[in-house]
Amino acid sequence: MVLDMNIELEGIDEEFLENFEELIEDTRVEYFIINPKTKEDVEKAQALCCEYERFKYTLPINFYETKDNNCVAIRVSNIEELETIENMPVIIDSKTLDDEFIDVLNNKAISGVVLEAKQSDNRLHNFAYAISYDSLKDWTKEGLTDTDYNKLALQSNYPKYSYDDLFDLLLKDMSDLTFRAEQSIASGGTRTVLKIFKLL
Repeated sequence: MVLDMNIELEGIDEEFLENFEELIEDTRVEYFIINPKTKEDVEKAQALCCEYERFKYTLPINFYETKDNNCVAIRVSNIEELETIENMPVIIDSKTLDDEFIDVLNNKAISGVVLEAKQSDNRLHNFAYAISYDSLKDWTKEGLTDTDYNKLALQSNYPKYSYDDLFDLLLKDMSDLTFRAEQSIASGGTRTVLKIFKLL
């Protein structure tokens, strides 16, 4: 079982949905996480999640009051935004993290997932690190190998990259760098994210 930490709404068109069940069967991707940023995109994501149980979404903090049962995490970008969140995991873009932010997240024992994770993000104790094909370049072989593979999540950024790319490029490269089986990396990170999101 695999979880994709980021599918873009623009990629979820009629053709995608027509072939959705086949895609799940072929790729073993069980959950597709949508990370909307605007009110309009939040509404689209919520509608999709209501219709298709395999979609879940994260919610920007400024739309917190619109949260429903398909919301798996709250998106934050600074320390101050953490004050309004109760009993919810968070989603954070790697580019917004700095040493102070990481220290606060660790001290508060907050859990979540870092999108476009880079090697320096693995200082976060209660997080999974979602790696895309683009962000893999920010990891060294040693850094990837020394990181608990159960915390390495996959991020396709579909439709920028296909699901073939997710497995044939990203996952294969991660496997080659760490000398770990592709299935072990995919399933380990997926289990961790599912637990963080309370889907398991």
